[in-house]
Amino acid sequence: MRKWYYVLLLFVACAKENIATEEDIAIFGIWETNTTPSIRAVALKGDNFTPIPGQEFEVVFPDGETSLFEFINTEYVSVSQRTPQPGEALTLNWYRDEDTASVLVIMPPAIENLSVTNDTLQSTGQEECDIAWSAPGGSYEFAAKLECLELIPQPLPWSPGTFMQLYNGPQIATQLTLQPSNFSCFGSHELTISMLNDQLRDAFFFSLSDIRGLLKQGPDNVSGGKGFVSGISTKRIRIEIE
Repeated sequence: MRKWYYVLLLFVACAKENIATEEDIAIFGIWETNTTPSIRAVALKGDNFTPIPGQEFEVVFPDGETSLFEFINTEYVSVSQRTPQPGEALTLNWYRDEDTASVLVIMPPAIENLSVTNDTLQSTGQEECDIAWSAPGGSYEFAAKLECLELIPQPLPWSPGTFMQLYNGPQIATQLTLQPSNFSCFGSHELTISMLNDQLRDAFFFSLSDIRGLLKQGPDNVSGGKGFVSGISTKRIRIEIE
């Protein structure tokens, strides 16, 4: 009986060590225009990337309308059908036991004047796809992401393609040119152009496996708490390679 008592004491002590206090929790999220906003809360201590439930978040839209967040699987998702719009400034409130932390989330303006010269490329040809766009109201940096949409990708003879080598960081140019050698597989692809929040552009280029290190080192725009929430605006383009 005494043995089980000591085991119980040891279990309780370990459980207390595993409970993250508010000072140990950081939040992060990248909100896309016209998309339901979400937030992740994680513990900064420990070796495991563990989502933290039980947090209370609220987003305040420019006209004062609010929406709470619901914890679903590993993240908090806004329960409202309303989504952030280009150029809006939203406030995220993080209600904690002792105080309220907040984030002012600035959404970039919409990408405009998108043009695509050729949305179908032949793998054996010399064709190019020229894509151009504009950013109203000042200079911004952009990110480009290319994704194969095929359920069973069929690799091209030279796979992997060179896209990641050319566009693995922010760029100031408002145009890019794609060639067959940039692609890794046949079929349908989606190219996403994202306009980045200037102050938090580096947060866009992170691996989820390295998020704890990023949160510990910055950036940090959470007033009264830890972490970051940034906004992006996007355009998506469908491209085929045959």
